[in-house]
Amino acid sequence: MANILNTTFACAALLASLALTACSKPPVEAELKAAVERKMTSDREALERRIGPQAMPPVKPVLRNLRQLGCKEDAEKTYRCEVELEVSHGDAVATGTASMRFQKVGDEWVAVN
Repeated sequence: MANILNTTFACAALLASLALTACSKPPVEAELKAAVERKMTSDREALERRIGPQAMPPVKPVLRNLRQLGCKEDAEKTYRCEVELEVSHGDAVATGTASMRFQKVGDEWVAVN
């Protein structure tokens, strides 16, 4: 009887750990792009509050493309992702790679420092 109970508890623990692992999926490319766009908007708004709208450049940077190169779990509900970014600012276009942290907050991913 004790052997059956131990086996049952072991199976339950294994199933629970698999279920929790399945909930911890890294963000997909579309979620990363949305998080970076929100971060760019929020950073620009914060800078505008600091220096005033008259000191801001008239053209806003635009995230044209984001490609996910890979993500690794960094902490609970947090991933460090390598991404390739293409950002335009007026006529200028810049591309490069970055290592960024993303955290699941509620139902959405947020780019964090």
